[in-house]
Amino acid sequence: MSMSKLRTIHVVIIGSFACIVVIVGVYFLVIKKCYAQIGQYNTRLQTAEQTWQRKAQAERELAEAKLQNHLMMVRYEKYMREKMPSLSFADRTQGMIALWKEHGEVLGPLLESWPRKTGVIFAGGVQVPAAPTDPNSVDTSIIRIPVGTFSVVSDFRSILGHLRSWNRFNRLVQIDLASLSGTSPRMTAQYAVTVYIFPRGEAGPTVTIAGGGGGESAMGVMAPTGVPTPTAPTGVSSP
Repeated sequence: MSMSKLRTIHVVIIGSFACIVVIVGVYFLVIKKCYAQIGQYNTRLQTAEQTWQRKAQAERELAEAKLQNHLMMVRYEKYMREKMPSLSFADRTQGMIALWKEHGEVLGPLLESWPRKTGVIFAGGVQVPAAPTDPNSVDTSIIRIPVGTFSVVSDFRSILGHLRSWNRFNRLVQIDLASLSGTSPRMTAQYAVTVYIFPRGEAGPTVTIAGGGGGESAMGVMAPTGVPTPTAPTGVSSP
């Protein structure tokens, strides 16, 4: 009997131990592995959610940037229409013709008439320089045209209004600090004026210059008064 009982106890102990080992083994081999995988999936899910949130924010920022860019382009085009002549050097020959016309026919009358429109007496000063004649030497990113020192006469308040009025002028101008003399209501203001032109687009290829004559331009049109006669591009003859 004692041997039989001993064997039974042994069997129970061994069986219990085996169950514990199995349970522990299942935990380490299955459950713990599942928990680890769940943790990895949770991390990936959090990363994906953060990425999605950043993407949504980036898409909103992109949409806002596109809107602001569109509004800026609208303002830029409006400004170019109001302040700039139609001038492009994509074709340098045609660009030079447009620039000659701006120098010789447009700028002078515009500048001379503006002070009178603003309530002051214009005492002179417009000196539009001769336009360049070499289409390859023109700075096609920005053209700077100094147009002389203006002299206007009026009372102090009208002179101040006149100086501010250049913001409405239909060319982009820079005016230097004005010097005042005399006493109101008859004061004289003098200041230098510079016109800036931004040609549209990129400049085209340079042109080959050849000899020309007859007092006409290389493009077959008369150069503006006071503009030196340019030479003709190769393949284009002067009439």
